[in-house]
Amino acid sequence: SHAWIKVGEEKRIKSNSGRNRINISGAYNPDTQDIIFTEVKKTLKGETLIPHLQKIEAYYPNKATIYAIVDGAPYYHGEKVLDYLKTSRIEWIKLPAYSPNLNLIERLWKLMRKKAINNVYYEKYKDFKTAILAFLNNESDAFKAELRQFIGFKLHLFDSS
Repeated sequence: SHAWIKVGEEKRIKSNSGRNRINISGAYNPDTQDIIFTEVKKTLKGETLIPHLQKIEAYYPNKATIYAIVDGAPYYHGEKVLDYLKTSRIEWIKLPAYSPNLNLIERLWKLMRKKAINNVYYEKYKDFKTAILAFLNNESDAFKAELRQFIGFKLHLFDSS
């Protein structure tokens, strides 16, 4: 993160030495600004992703097919996940390699860092986790408008040849 500091002055930034992390698997719907997320107690991997996929399917009970855009993360392409997808209503749309600019969930994570993490000191892990979950659970109209503007939905294709 960045901060403005007057020339000649020192700015001390508090930090924690804790190793606690919060692992979140997330989905973002750009049409409705809905965020569906699952906190994963352990490391993100194939078997920990399946409950999140089930949560997405439960969120859209009337959809025959649910399209999910995924990047090249290994947990999206593991054997257990691919087996699950065979009988699921979810279909992967794979992004090209090295294209985080096309991945809308990455834009959501960027906004989360901007609003809840960067330049903010949390004395306790519990406070940090509460701030992250409050960001993801926010369903206000103002928040959805901010998501729509920050994340956007219009992507432009161009031919570099």
